[in-house]
Amino acid sequence: MFQSLVLSIQTLQKSKYGKGNKKKLSAIMHALNRAKPIFVAKIDESTDTIKQISFRNISQDEQIPKILDEFMDNFEKECLEQENGNAKNYSLFAVTSFKIIRTLEGGKKRGLLSAHALNRLNKMFVKHPVRYSKQAIKDPLGLIFVITELAIDIKKNLSIPYEFDQTILDQMVPLLQRYYIQYDNGLGKILEEFSQMPKFKLVIEIGGEHKELIQKFLDYSIPKLPLDTRIQRAKSILNQILSEDIDSVALEYYNNLKLTFSDKELRPHLSKIAKDTPKSNKRFANTILEEIANL
Repeated sequence: MFQSLVLSIQTLQKSKYGKGNKKKLSAIMHALNRAKPIFVAKIDESTDTIKQISFRNISQDEQIPKILDEFMDNFEKECLEQENGNAKNYSLFAVTSFKIIRTLEGGKKRGLLSAHALNRLNKMFVKHPVRYSKQAIKDPLGLIFVITELAIDIKKNLSIPYEFDQTILDQMVPLLQRYYIQYDNGLGKILEEFSQMPKFKLVIEIGGEHKELIQKFLDYSIPKLPLDTRIQRAKSILNQILSEDIDSVALEYYNNLKLTFSDKELRPHLSKIAKDTPKSNKRFANTILEEIANL
């Protein structure tokens, strides 16, 4: 249970077994204290009867992985199995897991722990899909942000990209589809909000790796919209391109439309729309029309 984990770490901090990880344990305790709302129904019990985890026979190198596993087990049992798998709780769980992992120095062990965290998250989604309303943005976007960070951490420390299971991707689909439908540049809007969000007090610069992953997530999500919706959205974006006088703005619209170019079902329709559209007096727009016509 969560309170057992907290008490066990506090005991470890005071013992000779935790001396080598003193700073790491302090950072972990700070992260766990911020995660308390997930376990709010469980932290008022008397501590006298709580059985603590023994770290006596666990090497210092294995203390952090042990703490991470215990935390993930606690979340599954005390939150998800109590039907509390909403986006807010999942987001706080994911970022706390990432903060625990970040206490390790860069390298293979850290990369493997990040992969382990995403694998566990995937298994949780199978049993307990994340729940959020159609209007929710902050919490599901925060969850996507942490998933992105874990994937970047894996690639950085293992030198191989993480292969996402369909289950994780499916959790992102409703929100990402909404960004594509509602914004002229859905990809850019997500990256902008990544940059502006507090990021759970993590010091992270949003860059090309984030863009690459979000584009991959959008590539997966957009084709799951009804075909008629995709066609109408493509027509709308193309009309924006043709009517825009500023090339840099038209380029943003084009980048949004380009997200659909890998959609095999939509491509023939895009090509026909472009061929049937009269050319404008704008060279940049006509270049885009020609490219789309040849899809």
